[in-house]
Amino acid sequence: MSFVSIFHIQKRFLNYRITYKGPFDYKRDHTKAYRYPFGINKGAIEDTINEINQIRQLDLKDTDVSPFHLVWRYKTMTHIPWHEKYVLSHLGLHQKECHIRVVVPNTPHFNGLLWRVKHLIQLMPIAFPDGIPTEEDVGCVKLNTYTGALSVNPSHKVSADRIDLAKSDDIYYGKYLREYLKWSSDQWLAY
Repeated sequence: MSFVSIFHIQKRFLNYRITYKGPFDYKRDHTKAYRYPFGINKGAIEDTINEINQIRQLDLKDTDVSPFHLVWRYKTMTHIPWHEKYVLSHLGLHQKECHIRVVVPNTPHFNGLLWRVKHLIQLMPIAFPDGIPTEEDVGCVKLNTYTGALSVNPSHKVSADRIDLAKSDDIYYGKYLREYLKWSSDQWLAY
């Protein structure tokens, strides 16, 4: 066989269009239905559709829907389009490491962003076994990132002394930031 005849065979093969020839054409390898040699189980499909319809007909209360989602990325960011990376950066899931968990509010805006990258992330609703925390409970909450339970316990409260120790000097804030950066860059150029 010459190169020209091989090229024509390949060209004919690439131009061949796969057409659906009915639900019982399972004998050919190029049809998707070949993967199901005993036919498509219509009963199982109807059962799943009925389950979905039953879930949709349930009367949900506001307490049944979680106001927050716990979201993490389980796939790498390599070889994904730029617009998905952009959405992941808005959600805070743009780190190199996978499985870093982020709390995202359950609003239509964020749900739309999550829908765009649904094939890259996993999602868990946050449960409030002790009730939704109030302003007095702000320092007493602890989120279990594996079960998604946010517990309120006074033993978790951080003292004001530890918070004051964690604060940095005021030189890095406000009007002193420009002078600090200028000083540090001059010091860096002096070496």
